[in-house]
Amino acid sequence: MKKKVVLGLMVGTLTLGIGTGALAATGLEQIKAYLNSKITLKLNGETVTAKDANGKTVLPITYNGTTYLPVRAVGTLLGTEINYDGATSSVLIGGTNGSAPVTNGKVTLSALGTSVLGSTAWHTKDPKDTTYKGKDYKDVYLHNDPTKQGDDIQINTGKKYSSLHLELAALKGNQEIHIYDQDLAILKKFNIAPESGMMSLDVDVKGTDAVYVEIVSEDPGSALFVPLTTSYLTK
Repeated sequence: MKKKVVLGLMVGTLTLGIGTGALAATGLEQIKAYLNSKITLKLNGETVTAKDANGKTVLPITYNGTTYLPVRAVGTLLGTEINYDGATSSVLIGGTNGSAPVTNGKVTLSALGTSVLGSTAWHTKDPKDTTYKGKDYKDVYLHNDPTKQGDDIQINTGKKYSSLHLELAALKGNQEIHIYDQDLAILKKFNIAPESGMMSLDVDVKGTDAVYVEIVSEDPGSALFVPLTTSYLTK
């Protein structure tokens, strides 16, 4: 019989010397479980390794015939942002109620998703398209097919953010890019080429309702790569 696999949050704590009453007060219950190195994880048919925030490999836990996987590691593999809200003891998976998890005042464009970016057509999570120079960014805006994607990214800021940190790379062709606010005032303009590598820039977006990152001119056959997991807005 196949074992049921559950995406569970693995919480580690030092239990030695903690009484039953103290554990009950924290909501923790001591159990006997096993790290299971025999479990292989496959994503879209390819074997993957679950890792924590520090890049250390983490193993599934087997308890009473059910296998639990570390939620943050699984979220990373799936390109979904995972955060923990200590104030409410809540695990935040992606966006909730049209909002997105905020870490240190920052929220990634990937986490904001369609609540801000407006269209899933601007995203790709296809592994063959999300890797740049050996790094898989999991979720990107990829402009290389005008029949499917436009020449700009609209980011609905709603006067809630102070700055936009943007990362982008030209896969092919020279491109001129302007960043506008909702009144079409230019916030920043620059040129990017394949030899520029991954470019990072910060834009003041205080008081803006929306920001548009637009390719105003480009060489024929140009392609732009914008990782949404490392581009973010700051409160």
